[in-house]
Amino acid sequence: MEEISGILFGLYRGTPRHSEWVAACLEGMWPGLLGERLARVCRPSALKNSRLTIMILDRDWEGALRSLKPELLRRIGKATGNEIRDIAFVIGSTMPGVRDHGEKD
Repeated sequence: MEEISGILFGLYRGTPRHSEWVAACLEGMWPGLLGERLARVCRPSALKNSRLTIMILDRDWEGALRSLKPELLRRIGKATGNEIRDIAFVIGSTMPGVRDHGEKD
């Protein structure tokens, strides 16, 4: 039986808002996928051609996230019915809802 996420993502596939919708769904699942600690210092930023860009606070976290890339890709891919096939990381100077050192507003 197909997972509900695959069915839901399939409904939007081929529409102009598909990537936006998948990224929004990921943001809602983010703490459950990454754990609370990592979810406080990064978030899904953009999705294009099955590649998710993850915005992170600083290069210290980039190294940790890169080392976890295969596991993160597996978790995110499973949660999205394999909509995500690659991950890229970018450093962001500000992220809504997050202050320096990952403290929430």
